[in-house]
Amino acid sequence: MSITKKQIAVITALNIVIAGLIAVIFFLRTPRLAESDASEKPDDGVVDVVTPPHEKLRGPSKGKVKEISYETRLMGSGDDSIVFSFSSGGVTYIFGNASVPGYDFDASGGFMCRIGADGKILGFTYFDGKMTAAGVIDGGFGVATVADAAEDGEKSTLFSVSEEGEIKELSDLDGTAVDIMSVGSKKISVVTTIGAGTVKLVEYTRAGDGWAVGKSTRISSALNIQYFDCYVSGDGYVISARAYSSPRYDAIVFYTFMAGGDAVPHYYGGNDESMLRPYAVLPYSGGYMAVCEKSGEAAIVTVDYGFSSYRRDMLSFKFTDADLIYCNNKYYACFIDDKGGVTYELDSYLSRKTITDINSVRLNSVVNMDSPLFIGTTKSGVVITDCNGVYASLGIKDANINKVIKTGYNEFLIALSANGGTALSDTTGGSDIYLISVKL
Repeated sequence: MSITKKQIAVITALNIVIAGLIAVIFFLRTPRLAESDASEKPDDGVVDVVTPPHEKLRGPSKGKVKEISYETRLMGSGDDSIVFSFSSGGVTYIFGNASVPGYDFDASGGFMCRIGADGKILGFTYFDGKMTAAGVIDGGFGVATVADAAEDGEKSTLFSVSEEGEIKELSDLDGTAVDIMSVGSKKISVVTTIGAGTVKLVEYTRAGDGWAVGKSTRISSALNIQYFDCYVSGDGYVISARAYSSPRYDAIVFYTFMAGGDAVPHYYGGNDESMLRPYAVLPYSGGYMAVCEKSGEAAIVTVDYGFSSYRRDMLSFKFTDADLIYCNNKYYACFIDDKGGVTYELDSYLSRKTITDINSVRLNSVVNMDSPLFIGTTKSGVVITDCNGVYASLGIKDANINKVIKTGYNEFLIALSANGGTALSDTTGGSDIYLISVKL
């Protein structure tokens, strides 16, 4: 087939147009390729996801179950824990530690978070180091931390922080703080542990806008000392602790002293067959009460205020942990085992009865409503009951309840850390911190 001159002209024109388009495409692509080579990552098949800014000062989310009115979650990238919580004037203060920065937390270590009565996050305050203790003092709160020091290993520091979050460094501490307590409006006492066998109490007194270091007492022992609590007794103090040296010595010890003076120890327990391991101690109307293990079995031990005698009541069962709780002139001795626990209610004379309806619950708190409201944990979550029936069984995973705060009739706040669950929002990493408002 022959091609005419006209057809040749058309084909030539088309070739010119195609060549021009190719040149334009090449010209347009060349700068883009150069820009990509200079500033973009090579294509590895991974698409970058742009995360929107995280709103930290936000309102609460609605509860996932009918018993929870709202949930305020403090989110972190790792395991976050509560050291202390307190509510005043409609504001709840959460003191704790963030394991790593991220999401709500600008830094790892100690923090204070203020949460309003409506569950809205009002602000964060950060401390240098890991928080070990916190407590209410005149003008706000006392906070103690332990931080890595460049030359001397660890540095322990005492701070004061106002309710609005203003921090003042008060002093260095000798050892790791385990308790901060207010002694009247013008004095606070800080208890520290130093190594395995030393406890120290230091008083601080009001000095203008700050606090001045006062008298101190250092208690040292050849035994290991596990601190329980400190009580003001007249013008002095009583410290309760476990004194032990594995595997052949275990005892309760009470140290009585005036700040600045020597401590007198009072031991109950001892060697071999006399070993008596304490798990928790509370004062009561006749002296002091402890939940203990004697020869592998549960026991309730009482000591008079003069430390001249003690009584041991054996309960004839084994357990793995124990605690003591006080609420509205009643005491609750809680012995925990693999199935949950056994709880006794004791009056001021220590007459006791078994609360059979919560034997499968690891009791954590008792709140005084019309009748005592018991809050504890099981393997499946958090249980709330008055022993006449279960008010709520909340699916909360690995719940670690720090405090229950009554806010109204059958209404209260629970401050806890958890790994989510069917009743809570899922966590962002390890355990998150939750403040939940419960209304029954």
